[in-house]
Amino acid sequence: MKVYARTLVAEGFAFPEGPTFDPEGNLYVVDLNSGVITRIRQDGDVGVLAHTGGRPNGAAWNSADGTLTVCDAGLAKLLSVARDGQISVLAREYEGAPFQGPNDCAYDARGNLYFTDPLGSSLETRTGKVYCRLASGEVTLFDDGYAFSNGIAFGPEGDLYVAESRTRRIHRYILSAPGKYRQKSLFVELSGGRGPDGMAFDVEGNLYIAHAGKGCIAVVSPQGRVVEEINAGGSTPTNVAFGGREGDELFITEGETGCVYRLKVRTRGLPLH
Repeated sequence: MKVYARTLVAEGFAFPEGPTFDPEGNLYVVDLNSGVITRIRQDGDVGVLAHTGGRPNGAAWNSADGTLTVCDAGLAKLLSVARDGQISVLAREYEGAPFQGPNDCAYDARGNLYFTDPLGSSLETRTGKVYCRLASGEVTLFDDGYAFSNGIAFGPEGDLYVAESRTRRIHRYILSAPGKYRQKSLFVELSGGRGPDGMAFDVEGNLYIAHAGKGCIAVVSPQGRVVEEINAGGSTPTNVAFGGREGDELFITEGETGCVYRLKVRTRGLPLH
């Protein structure tokens, strides 16, 4: 397992998750076990942006309106958090049925939001889902039958990748229209640990996956091969995001230590929508 020079960005979290950046380079981290959303400014200042009152699990920056989109598993809602910390609800149900517990999310280039909804699913009860909240505000079911649908990310070619934690698999979707796909395939199956969590792409098409229980960030090539495992600084990495002035620093949220780390990698992260 390769060890990079790691820098501590912030500490003292109960269970950090969902790292994401705004256009100014400020980092946002959600804390699953405390309900707090923390903003870490470029100058290193750390402050509380908001408290959801639930269990925020994943986040993505909404470039359309300049707000933070948060998946709150405890409230079973999608939330929108403004720069001043004001919280509003983006979605709470599909066809009249409440969500199970949203986990992670990603925007496409058109402002459609794809998010996973796994709470309560397992190998025995495969009820994990993937939804799409269209830019119009309508929620559609994208796919279901997951043994815990978890991390989600778009690749450089516009395909969607979804982590299935209990099977240790990453699935790849070729989209046909917003909220719909024409092909689904197995991209990679990891070994060991508890399974994949959050993930992010670099510009070369390599996928960086927080591999919970194995204590590493698995780097998977565009061909679906694990080419590197990076020591995450603890046994429970939860998610990753690219940032820094050149976009070539990998930020890791780590659950066992309650810390956020960063390390320099050889390439830049794929810009997010």
